[in-house]
Amino acid sequence: MEIKSIEKSPTVEQDAAVRSDASGKRAKRLASLQTALTVIAFLAIFAVYSAWLGDQFLNSNTRLLDFHSNVPVLLLALSVVVTLLSGQFDLSIGSMATLTAFLTVGLTAKQGWPFWLVLVVALGIGVLGGLLNGAIVVGLKVNAFIATMGTSGLFVGLSAVYSNGQVVSPSAGDNQLPAWFSAQSGLGSFSQKVPQGIAWVVFALVLAKLIHWLLISPDGHFNKSRLSYAVGLVLLIGVGLVWFDLATWINSVSWLISCLLLVATVLWILVNHTSYGRSLKATGSNSEAARLAGVKTQRVTIQAFVTGGFLAALSGISLAALNGSAAPGIAVPFLLPAFAAAFLSTVLFSRGKFTIWGTVTGGIFLVWVAQGLIVGGLHYTWTEVVNGVVLVCAVGISTTFRRNR
Repeated sequence: MEIKSIEKSPTVEQDAAVRSDASGKRAKRLASLQTALTVIAFLAIFAVYSAWLGDQFLNSNTRLLDFHSNVPVLLLALSVVVTLLSGQFDLSIGSMATLTAFLTVGLTAKQGWPFWLVLVVALGIGVLGGLLNGAIVVGLKVNAFIATMGTSGLFVGLSAVYSNGQVVSPSAGDNQLPAWFSAQSGLGSFSQKVPQGIAWVVFALVLAKLIHWLLISPDGHFNKSRLSYAVGLVLLIGVGLVWFDLATWINSVSWLISCLLLVATVLWILVNHTSYGRSLKATGSNSEAARLAGVKTQRVTIQAFVTGGFLAALSGISLAALNGSAAPGIAVPFLLPAFAAAFLSTVLFSRGKFTIWGTVTGGIFLVWVAQGLIVGGLHYTWTEVVNGVVLVCAVGISTTFRRNR
């Protein structure tokens, strides 16, 4: 008996294609909603704070001061995210920042070195520390958690030996930190603002870049499906200018904040628009597959540790600018909020992926959540509890996103 093949009619095939396309669009909308949920949750918290605390929370100078004061933590968070992108951990960054803070103040005030040389030495120590971590992890095949925990003790121990376990600060007979750098009138001072013209030009460029990214697809064509997002962004900026005094925020950006944003921009370009960044993410995603594809994964991993060490040294330098002094273990407590900010990036504007701007945004959101509770009457000792809870939640949500993806 002859069996005739049954062919699908064009109508059936078209219906299947339409259903598939609709399903794909629903999946994309769901993905967009998931990436926005954490942002919406934070905005809801801030709205509650605003209704509860009023001007005590909405004061732009106070919130920007929080940002300014936490620049060292955010630089450490960027250090964390670089090594996480490579699939590794670095627990030594807080100790490295402590060591470089001591060197920045001590070599200037006590040893009388030229300040340019002090900065070179401090950054060089950060690079060497990262190279040591990379050599232990890649060369000796030691687990990154164990290796960097050991070097953390080494770095903080060296800072204690150098300072004799005491606070180091310039005294009356010592050389002083340069005026452009000091906490009183220089880089570390919140009163030193970026000129308003520069701030507004940068803001306009960033807004134009965001709109371009929303409306123009990678192949150069107009993306009509994202037009509503671009309109929403413009409306959001308008609401911010009118109701939330966004202009005051832009006019009040300190030099230290602008330095952080510059570092984040350079790092974002490195990670997202260079071959090294692609190799870095490939190594972190699947090291063996990346190696088989021709990526020199060992070199990439060492470079990630070196970059992380450099950023940790920058954190220590910024800490010296903020305080004008260095105390034993001063940056060690920054490790938990730095990791919390890095993992928050996986659920802010992302579905399970570490991002540079998500790290900066997550870090400052985390600071504002804790500060709102403190302003509301909660004792400051609860800050670490907030950081720990946010870290656990961020890791849990990120893991879910990755599993679903």
